[in-house]
Amino acid sequence: MEKILSQDEIDALLSGLSEGKIDTTPEVKEEVKAKPFDFRNYTISTRLKIPGLEVINEQLARSLRMQLSTLLREMLDISNLPLQMERFKDFLNKIPVPTSIHIFKLEPLKGQSLLIIDATLAFLFIERFLGGERKHIKVEGREFTPIEQRLLKKVVDLIFNELEKAWKNIYPVKPKYIRGEVNPQFARVLMPEETVVVTGYTLELESLSGKILFCYSLSTLQPIKDKLYSPYQLEEYIDLTWKKNLENYILNSSVQLKAILGKGTITLEDLVNLEVGDVVILDKKIEEPIEVYIEGVPKILGKLGVFKNHLAIQVDKFLSSENPENTEK
Repeated sequence: MEKILSQDEIDALLSGLSEGKIDTTPEVKEEVKAKPFDFRNYTISTRLKIPGLEVINEQLARSLRMQLSTLLREMLDISNLPLQMERFKDFLNKIPVPTSIHIFKLEPLKGQSLLIIDATLAFLFIERFLGGERKHIKVEGREFTPIEQRLLKKVVDLIFNELEKAWKNIYPVKPKYIRGEVNPQFARVLMPEETVVVTGYTLELESLSGKILFCYSLSTLQPIKDKLYSPYQLEEYIDLTWKKNLENYILNSSVQLKAILGKGTITLEDLVNLEVGDVVILDKKIEEPIEVYIEGVPKILGKLGVFKNHLAIQVDKFLSSENPENTEK
């Protein structure tokens, strides 16, 4: 039951309203203030999940770890960086000077891409090429000399060669080198507002560390987005030494080989009373081929014979084991 006001309560309420003691102003909700958004100067920086590129990065990391460790004559540790999407001008603004910047195309895809090698790593490669062993490289804030650029081009060619292999199972591409730069201001191959996908690695060698980055235009990857996002079976990296050892192990394994001359049915009484010289009638004639079983699976049809005083089977035909009726019972 709802509570009914008494006459005294009604009089007190009317008196409060007339004297202004009760506030009758309607409650006003606090207005939500809109924040301005600058569409010209917004910032894109987000992590991506592109399965195809992630697989490419994993395979490229394995191959570069091996190739660059051989090049530097020292074990190198490589860790993947997360995929990032941002504006091209924001990406360039984060690149220091000097940096080893290399412009290339992924033919037959359109558009240009960038390969970025930190100056620390670049000078380390140059040092090792020239026979040096310094483990603390000083970035001198200068451009690379023509000789140093040629030496770095060997590293770039190695990276592009492994990059082509890593892309092969997703979409066959051929990296085509265009030119190298040191200052990011001269590497503006895309529109400043264009969206790019940035991926790469952190390389660590004792007290030294640096990054190798790849910058792809989103418009370059757009034509093959279905291949980059769709599920697929990737051909795994093959360790040739492991493969050879496995082959040797399998080829040297022992298997049971059994030739069935024929089959027959006799009673248990006849079996118990068998003597030397007794004849058991089989279901095969002497001229009919003999089945050879390998680990219980029929694999060969052949002829019975003698070879170097040993009973032997001459192979006439190889059988398929797909039919379950052919298996030994």
